[in-house]
Amino acid sequence: MNKKNLLILPFLASAVVSCKKDTLVEVVDVPATPIVAVDQKGGKPSDLKATEGPFQLYALPFDYNALEPHFDATTMELHYSKHLLPFVNALNKVVIGTKYEVLELDAILKNLNFSDTEVRNNAGAVYNHNFFFESLAPKAGGQPEGELSEAITRDFGSYDDFIRQFSETAVKLNGSGWVWLLSDKYGRLRIITTPNNESPLMKGLGITGTPLLNLDVWEHAYYLKFQNRRREYANTFFSVVNWDKVEERYGAFSKMAVPKYQSPAPTSETIEVPVEQAKPTEEATKSE
Repeated sequence: MNKKNLLILPFLASAVVSCKKDTLVEVVDVPATPIVAVDQKGGKPSDLKATEGPFQLYALPFDYNALEPHFDATTMELHYSKHLLPFVNALNKVVIGTKYEVLELDAILKNLNFSDTEVRNNAGAVYNHNFFFESLAPKAGGQPEGELSEAITRDFGSYDDFIRQFSETAVKLNGSGWVWLLSDKYGRLRIITTPNNESPLMKGLGITGTPLLNLDVWEHAYYLKFQNRRREYANTFFSVVNWDKVEERYGAFSKMAVPKYQSPAPTSETIEVPVEQAKPTEEATKSE
């Protein structure tokens, strides 16, 4: 018999800095912890189905507990059933009667009008989550091989240096968003971030390159297990990365010779988003 559990989802304490005479005193205010009911059905990912529409829910190829002890089953179920599924359902709804209804997901992002905020938010969330879940696998991790391994050593110094830079970028990301490993047309690698549900494929962001790997840095992806330890979450991520999939993405396009006059690509950057963007919140996704 399946059991339903009530989980407590804590949020970060807020820090308040006050001034008294010439001394700065940091006062940490810990608010009452809100309680969020999570209906844990204990089922399988295959039990879920998106509402009728042009987009289907990504078929997670493993059970929720398959990534333990690295990623816990509760977080995986919450992430997949309470976040990705509502985004797919919302996308199926908002594209009805629009020019996006007949387009594939990649094409929507590449031809998106930034003023279409609902399509933009939901399509970006679905693409980003699909990409993230595709990059995970049980009994995975380790290190990449072949051409990708050589590129990581060339562009970051070593695999360990790459992990350090990727994790550091995740820690420094302000608010919710995504960390990405991209390749340019020459095969050179760099790390970037996008806020909220923005995707590198969105033409309005001006990002060039092929996405190879991403990390979800929204709190729903890690907070139940890692709390505010985002660095630990980012480091643990590499214990479940499906490097075979990442290597496949890197090998899927032909690399051009690097012109001698071009300087090396930067290893990390932050993408600024136009001010008119919608800013989704954790509460918005829970309401679905």
